Amino acid sequence: MLKPIGVGTEVFHKLIEENKYYVDKTALLRTVFKENGSEVLLITRPRRFGKTLTMSTFHDFLAQSR
Repeated sequence: MLKPIGVGTEVFHKLIEENKYYVDKTALLRTVFKENGSEVLLITRPRRFGKTLTMSTFHDFLAQSR
């Protein structure tokens, strides 16, 4: 059985809890939090390109690492 696609879902943990497809961005976590030495990071992408979902992923990752 195929998983549903989480179109419009902007919260990372909802995608995981509802067993929906998700493009894994965990490699981006390393780039942002370990390899990037700048104080400010600007993430620009076109509309509907996953910026909110990426920030939600960051939030959930950082909340668990406390």
